[in-house]
Amino acid sequence: MIDAPFNPTVSAPAVAQPIVSVRTETPLLPRMAFLLISIASLVGVFFTGRMHGLTGFPLVWRWTALWSLALVTGFLSWRAFYLRRSEIDLNEGRVAALHDALIGRVRIVGRYLAVFLLLGATAPLLVGYLSGWQAWSLVLGGFALAAVSLLAHRSRVLAALGVVVGAGLLVLWSAADSYGALNLTLIRGVHLIAFAMWLGGALFNLGAAVPAGRKHANIHAVVAGARQLERFRWVVRFSLPTVIGTGLWMALRYASITSPFWREGIGLLIPLKLGLIVALVVIFITCPLYRACSPVRGVCNLNDLEAGD
Repeated sequence: MIDAPFNPTVSAPAVAQPIVSVRTETPLLPRMAFLLISIASLVGVFFTGRMHGLTGFPLVWRWTALWSLALVTGFLSWRAFYLRRSEIDLNEGRVAALHDALIGRVRIVGRYLAVFLLLGATAPLLVGYLSGWQAWSLVLGGFALAAVSLLAHRSRVLAALGVVVGAGLLVLWSAADSYGALNLTLIRGVHLIAFAMWLGGALFNLGAAVPAGRKHANIHAVVAGARQLERFRWVVRFSLPTVIGTGLWMALRYASITSPFWREGIGLLIPLKLGLIVALVVIFITCPLYRACSPVRGVCNLNDLEAGD
């Protein structure tokens, strides 16, 4: 990372606190990142589905099921594990106000996520290679997770339960896609969970952190928001290499790296997905350089609070 390293003990300046400026527009790069992550997932799910013999509507519906499941699982992880109602050396009231605003956004976004989950929940019934118990477990699990998504703003414990359920469903998809092969199930499960943490974190930043940060543009909330953003960056530092490494491992099971398989037909999807991931790496590095992580000054880099306009 090029930006200043994360310091969990950094506090707001005590004297001559600068005015926090807020841009009205949401920065382009985070929106591009979320879009590219979603397209990359579509490419990967399309490749896997075709290799399992799926075509047409069941193929697209399977992506809806997996994408919404990953999105909700990652989003709920933020509600459960990353939000803080208090931060070291910061005003408790102002940090609590930011936290409450974030919880309010979790409630709103959770309603939309529940709809996406319900849209994809019955997709397993059309996926021919799933056994009966696998299909119905995925369907019922999707319905349960949709209910959790609606109520997660009320309880951290409930959100954590949703993360466990979501991760379990992703592993179940992995087992079905791997025909029960243990090593492939584990690798694919790690791949999907790492992707979920990244995707859900990106949504949390756009759907919760940015709107709440705009409403609480004070020094203490900015420092709290910067710490929260750095926690997301640590997640991405884990997720990026994990997604790339596990994805390449799974891809090379189909053909060697020099095989013509990757230069024609369905095989072209893997180089395409890899290119999208590389673009995401560039965005991840570029965002802090151009202070494009948040419209609130100082969230991307706390040093900006000490600089003039």
